[in-house]
Order: sequence, then structure tokens, then C-alpha cells
Amino acid sequence: MRTVVLTVDVVRDGTGVLDVSWELAGDGPVDVAVGPTPGTIDHDHPVARVDDATRVSLPGLGPGRHYVSVAPVDGGEAMLAAERVMPLEGASNFRDLGGYRTKDGGLTRWGLVFRADAPDRLTAADLAAIDRLSLQVAFDLRTDGERTKAPSALPASVRRETFAIGGEAARATPLAELFHRGRAGSVPDDFLHRVYLDMVEQDPAAFGRVLNGLAAPHGVPAVIHCTAGKDRTGLAAALLLSVLGVDETTVLDDYTLSRLFFSEHRMARLLPRLAGLGLDEERYHTVFGAPRHAMASTLDTLRGRYGTVKDYLVGRANVTPATIEALRARLVAPAPPAALRHTESGQAGCAQPMR
Repeated sequence: MRTVVLTVDVVRDGTGVLDVSWELAGDGPVDVAVGPTPGTIDHDHPVARVDDATRVSLPGLGPGRHYVSVAPVDGGEAMLAAERVMPLEGASNFRDLGGYRTKDGGLTRWGLVFRADAPDRLTAADLAAIDRLSLQVAFDLRTDGERTKAPSALPASVRRETFAIGGEAARATPLAELFHRGRAGSVPDDFLHRVYLDMVEQDPAAFGRVLNGLAAPHGVPAVIHCTAGKDRTGLAAALLLSVLGVDETTVLDDYTLSRLFFSEHRMARLLPRLAGLGLDEERYHTVFGAPRHAMASTLDTLRGRYGTVKDYLVGRANVTPATIEALRARLVAPAPPAALRHTESGQAGCAQPMR
């Protein structure tokens, strides 16, 4: 029986070392290879051969993010994974939407769709790392005012598609406005749920343009971003993952990662202001961060009003069923039969079969 790689997880430690672990069906050594993109992994020169173990640490790979392939030496199919977040200096919430298991056993493809906070603070080192992604297009969900105040630093070679989303969520700093009015402590728990419903009802066409753009020629690799990368971008990512067939638990897991990579990243600067308003850190996360209940309630409401997320997109966002099928064909890799078990996806990367 040939060895089959079932799962691969990749996590970066505090020193930049990648900790790679995997699960196998069968026995046998594996080769571990790396590359800056899924298509440039050097399978002919693996960085490690591992026998009698299911974990390896990879130091000294150099700056930037690395994709990792684990392949049975006996010729079985390789599996690809990466760390979920891009390790950047100027942006903290730049994440790959690859490696998420779909309900029919597929996996969203790595390196094709990213979600991010605003790219106005990217450093030269960040731009070098992003250049290796070969981005074709950036879908910018910010308003004209936000773009003028914080122009994107992405390379000119990346095509810009601007689909401004209005309503409450279009404000660059809604929390700052509430602070100014002295009302932050009285905001209800469902504040973001109301904001999200405002977005999906007022600007369905903007979400539709993003999905149509991803399905168009030269539509990927792409990055979807707003200012924080958690609200407008979070909704776009949730809608996309839902119609790709990713289960809701995983969709919500992806959404709540913005607490770790954006909200908590800002805490040191925000804590003095929160204390002055009598608003503790946990209350901030419950109302303004990336609270799981906000996105869960929004998806529940969409289903109650339209039937399914797909029905909402087809009925309100000008996305055709054919486009959704094209997105699934482009962005989901079918899993080999032996790897159809469910695996959890979170901060660590999960695998996809190499094609």
C-alpha cells in the first residue's frame, strides 16, 4: 500500500523557524520541499527527508513566507500547505484563504486569494515578499476618502479594482467616532451584526463584483482588502468561502482570526483610551473586534431572508450560478479519496493536494 499524506500543518515560531507536521496513511519516509509560491516548490531538491517521524523544524529558510510540500518517497501524491498569515512588517492581517476543507472533501487552493488590511503601510521588505505572490489584482473595498488618505503601496503591476462599500462600515475609524461622542461603553453587543446587515443589503453589487472578478480571466492571484481587513473584507471572504462549499464553522474560524492578527495587534495603542472610557479589553473584542456572533448572526439572517448564501449572491449580487461553478473549479482542489476526512483549519495552514 502506498503512503498517503492526509494533512499538513505549518506554524512559524517566534524565531522564524517553520514547524511542519503531518498525518499519514501507511508507512514510509517523506520528502519535505519548499518554495515561495505553490508553483515554484523545488521538489527535486527537498530540504529534508523524514522517516519514523511526522514532524520537522525548518530553520534558515530566509525572509518571507514559504509554501511547504510533503511527499511520500514511494511516489504518492504530495500535499501542500503554508502558514495562514503573511509575516509582514507594515500589515498584520494579510492572510491566505487556501487550505480550507470543503464539504465534498476538496480543499481551497493556496496562493490564489488573499484577504488583507489596508496596504498603505507596506515596507520595502513587505513589497518584496508580496511580489513573490504574483498578484494580478487587488479588490479595494474602501471609499474614495479612505484611498486618498491612505494610498495603496502595492506595486503598480497589480491591477486595482475599487468597489467602495458604503454605510457604517465605510468609516475608516467608526470606533474613534464613538469614542469622541463618549458612547463606546453603551454600544450594544450586536453593533457589528447591524453594520454587516447594512453592508449586505446596501451594497450587494460590490460583493458580486469581487466574486465575478475572481472568476474572470486574470482574476487570480488576488487580494481583497479594506482598511482593517476584518469587516468589509471579512464579509467578502465569508461569502466566497461559503459558496466554495466550506462549512460554516471553518468560515467563522477564518473570520475570528482577525481578532488575533488585527484587533489584538492594536491593543497596546488602544488600552489607555479604552480605560479612559470605562471599556475593558474583552468588551472591546465582544463589540468591535471580530466577534464570532456578529458573522454567525449575519449568515443566519441571510439564510432566513434568501434561503442560502448562493441564493443571496444570485438574487441580489448579480453573480450567476455559472460563475459560482467557475469559482469552485478555479479555487477548489479535489482531495484524493484517502484524504477525505475532515481536518480543522485555523492559524496553522492546512494542506491541499498538488496538481
